[in-house]
Amino acid sequence: MGTPAHGRLIRLIDHDYGAPAFIGTGVVVALLWSAASPSTYESATTGFWWGPSLPLSALNSLHDLTINGLMTIFFLAIGLELSRELRTGALIRPAHALPPILGALGGMVVTALLSLLAGELTHSYALRHGWGVPMATDIAFTLGVLALAGRRLPPQLRIFLLTLAIADDAFSVLVLALTGASRVHSAGVLALIVVVAGAWWSSRQLRVPSLGVVFVFAIWLCFVWANVEPPLAGVVGGLAISFNEVVALDLERALSRWSTALVLPLFALVSCGIRWRVLSSKGDVLSIIIAMIIIRIVGKVVGITGGVALAALIGFKLHRSISWRTLVAASVLCAIGFTVPLLFADQLFGPQSVTYGAITLGLLASSLIAAVLGVTLLRLRSRTV
Repeated sequence: MGTPAHGRLIRLIDHDYGAPAFIGTGVVVALLWSAASPSTYESATTGFWWGPSLPLSALNSLHDLTINGLMTIFFLAIGLELSRELRTGALIRPAHALPPILGALGGMVVTALLSLLAGELTHSYALRHGWGVPMATDIAFTLGVLALAGRRLPPQLRIFLLTLAIADDAFSVLVLALTGASRVHSAGVLALIVVVAGAWWSSRQLRVPSLGVVFVFAIWLCFVWANVEPPLAGVVGGLAISFNEVVALDLERALSRWSTALVLPLFALVSCGIRWRVLSSKGDVLSIIIAMIIIRIVGKVVGITGGVALAALIGFKLHRSISWRTLVAASVLCAIGFTVPLLFADQLFGPQSVTYGAITLGLLASSLIAAVLGVTLLRLRSRTV
């Protein structure tokens, strides 16, 4: 039996505001630490623990351990959630799933196109090459901020945003897998196919939970070998391995708590530090930050509402309790996010680059603006209902 302190901690983690609070703390610490003492911040987060040519070089610093290792926990929770929603949840019925799914696709496509357009207009290689960076939405942050909008909103809105965010994560992870790695090793991909097939067959025949954990680790090793982002092994494992429903739900809940309390705050800590002196000396930094804010907010609003309108056009309409004005206000919240976007930016530009720093500031600024604007619009909308 847990102690009272343990119970209070679990309630805090599970609270609607828990994820934003924990992750926000990591962001604030990273920004302050990197500003106050850049050398100690870089030494603590990116300093090598052992020689780069030794085994498990993918886990050679706190940054690498978090990005390549611990983030697998976060993505495994997403994989299990996707598997559950596909079996018994909102994604099982096309009438309920198609509007948010098309909304997710619309938001991703429009933000990518706006990034390419902005890159052409401003002659920015970062925006052209990084078209995949602004696409993804953060589930935990968006739903946590939604709770700030009050309790008078229709409950179907939360279901809509949850489904949209799940679909958004799934598509973003797919794009990251297909475009993120610089050089894929075919032997690792072949091993990955064999291991995933073995995991799928064995989990359905043997039903041994501990075997599933072993297979997730084996899949992770194959991702490392293939030179594809290792944490994506979590999504593949969550979808491929069949757990008992009770076991899967308990595992998903436990992994989500670990993600909220440890993994995502640590990710924010190692990913959101800024090289302020170098950043201030580059002329194109401000244009990247401004472009990222516009791309995220405009792209998500136009893309999501356009995708939902397309779904309505072919006969799959929103729930009647969600008006178009409410949808537009909620779409602003979907511009909140930096978890998967920073994974894109890390792979494309490297965490030490000026471009990465500018993108980080743009994502944080757009998330803050989207949160304030989205909550304000939803609160105003709820008062008129």
